[in-house]
Amino acid sequence: MGKNSLEQLRLIEELTIKNKHLQAIELLKQIKSSDLSEEAYAHYCLLLSEVRMHLSDYNVESYIISAIEYYKTGTNHEYFARSKYLYGWYLTSIGNYFDALEVLMEAYLIFKRYGNEKFKSLVLSRLSYVQFQTGATQDAVRNLETCIQINRKLNNISNIVVFSRNKAVVQYRTGLINDALSSLESIKHDVEISGENNQFQHYLAVGIVEALLGNIDRALRLINETDKYPSGFKREIALRHEYLGWVYNLDGRYDDAVKMLKSGVKLSLEIAPESALISQTKRLLADAFLGLKKFDLAQKTAKEALKVAEKIRERSEVAACYRIFAQVEQSEGNGAQAKIWYDKAIDIFVYVKSRYELAVTRYLAAMSGLYENGEKAAMLYLAKEYFKSENIEHYIRLTERELIQYRQPMAASMHPDEEPPVFIVRDKRMMQLVKLAENVAPSAMTIFLTGPTGSGKDQLARYIHNCSGRKGKFVIVNSAAIPDSMVEAELFGFRRGAFTGAEHNRTGLLEEADGGTFYLNEIADATPEFQAKLLEVIETKFIRQLGSNTRKPIDIRIIAATNNDLEDKMKSGRFRRDLYHRLNEIPIELMPLSDRPDDIRALVEYFIMAKGHKLESASERKHLDNIMKMLIDHPWPGHVRELKAEVNRWYLLAGGNLEKMVEQIMANGHNEYEQLIKALEQTGWNRRETARLLGISEGAVRYRIKKYDITQDVGA
Repeated sequence: MGKNSLEQLRLIEELTIKNKHLQAIELLKQIKSSDLSEEAYAHYCLLLSEVRMHLSDYNVESYIISAIEYYKTGTNHEYFARSKYLYGWYLTSIGNYFDALEVLMEAYLIFKRYGNEKFKSLVLSRLSYVQFQTGATQDAVRNLETCIQINRKLNNISNIVVFSRNKAVVQYRTGLINDALSSLESIKHDVEISGENNQFQHYLAVGIVEALLGNIDRALRLINETDKYPSGFKREIALRHEYLGWVYNLDGRYDDAVKMLKSGVKLSLEIAPESALISQTKRLLADAFLGLKKFDLAQKTAKEALKVAEKIRERSEVAACYRIFAQVEQSEGNGAQAKIWYDKAIDIFVYVKSRYELAVTRYLAAMSGLYENGEKAAMLYLAKEYFKSENIEHYIRLTERELIQYRQPMAASMHPDEEPPVFIVRDKRMMQLVKLAENVAPSAMTIFLTGPTGSGKDQLARYIHNCSGRKGKFVIVNSAAIPDSMVEAELFGFRRGAFTGAEHNRTGLLEEADGGTFYLNEIADATPEFQAKLLEVIETKFIRQLGSNTRKPIDIRIIAATNNDLEDKMKSGRFRRDLYHRLNEIPIELMPLSDRPDDIRALVEYFIMAKGHKLESASERKHLDNIMKMLIDHPWPGHVRELKAEVNRWYLLAGGNLEKMVEQIMANGHNEYEQLIKALEQTGWNRRETARLLGISEGAVRYRIKKYDITQDVGA
């Protein structure tokens, strides 16, 4: 190997460090790889892979494997880790996110072990892309923030700008558009000193964010600022065409969009024929054809975009193509098929947490005329809530206008002796949740309730059923209480003779809830068999009794609830991620009672008035004020359930006299310790029995033990 080749490799290394990849690739073309030593060839493979991928040419797998094979047995740990990083990047480019995650983590640990901060940040950035594509958007943002911090310490302004822009992309792609704008605004000064390439991309990013917020004129001014830069940035110019076409689509200028996006597709094909750049630009072109009512062209172009998006597993783009198919089918009068495409698109947007695209899709689906009123109202309301959160005025007006006719939720049928459920709130945030529940109640969309035990999930589920207009029953199922061996019999029921001991026909829980609401409590503890059967019912909407050959259609609204964070269970495989996304169409999280003190007063008033107290006199209101002063700062570890039990107990002990009730509560502060000690001794320190004896929650018992620093030898 000649000295000249070694010098070229060193020069190429320097060019890659400076991000001068076009110059680097020209030098690499001049090297005759067959003349290189084994070590130099490994370095050549590493550099060639790195440069090509920076230029969106991902035909590099064999070169990366060669570099990995050489460096894994040597002592050059940095080059081995770089090869692994590039392989993780390559796997990401072809959509193999599972393997990419493993390879990138291996590279990260090596760089961390040897203190290479620069490459640590590069790996974290690539990891963030994998997390973004798999729906772990918070992890993606956190990793990019770490990248930014690392490069602040290294004073690498260019990387600070790149990673901040990547963070903004994750944010606006997942619908956090105002957060994205803040991220981009925070690096204005850095952008000014980071070079023309970064300035070019910064104008594009800020422009599209402004456009998504509805500021079209400002968006066009910003994107057109890129005209002043030299035309050497081939990929950036393709992006400029894509973003301008995107803005024209948002503004309804479809003819201009088609011209711009066609040019963008041509440029993108020259750079990387199988990349996100192609799938996004072609999909936007299909959207423009839709706007012009050129449905055949829209269908053809969307299919081309989908082919690329599926190959690189760009799921948000896959969903956007499905949305186009829905609109094309709708235009041809194929309502059933259009609905299928809309539902598929919504499912994916929910999974990848693409909130903006999800809201737009829900709005379009609601306006398609394919959904019943309850479903339509729910989709419009969910879309409106998102648009309000980002203050996107155009869509707020559109959704509000359509929602006027759906203001009052309908009441479900009830037993004549049954009291209608109520859900008492005064806290503003909780009032928003209840309003959400009321508005989505008439739909068939699944609702996922989370929050601590005792916070009111069961009561809210009943309230939703009552607002739904459903004529069937409200059926409660403890998901954790049904063993695998009994799942089918309990859920589906059975015919006589279906198995030994089946002496008569039995209706299953699902059929019992037909036309009504199926409420799954403690869903986090459901067995694998239970999860599988539930998912099957959600997807097919059919049931079949054991011993029967006939399937029955079923119409149920599913509400699931848990006090657990399911993320750990999903990561360990104990809870199915596909089931979680089916259940989580409308997530509602109830806050701890201690975080909503306004609700404490409202609840205490309700509990007392439920006893027949009118609270009309000034003295009664004064006593209530005194009661509230003593209760408001209590942590209430048992939440609403504990508050209700305590208020009812004090009220009974006081014989319904509020003045005496004040005395009871004051006395309780003095004798609570003694009562707890006595109850613990009586139950042999069984916390559950102690809670039952005192009429409080088990959490409250633990809280008081900690509060008074009680150990088991007290009183011995």
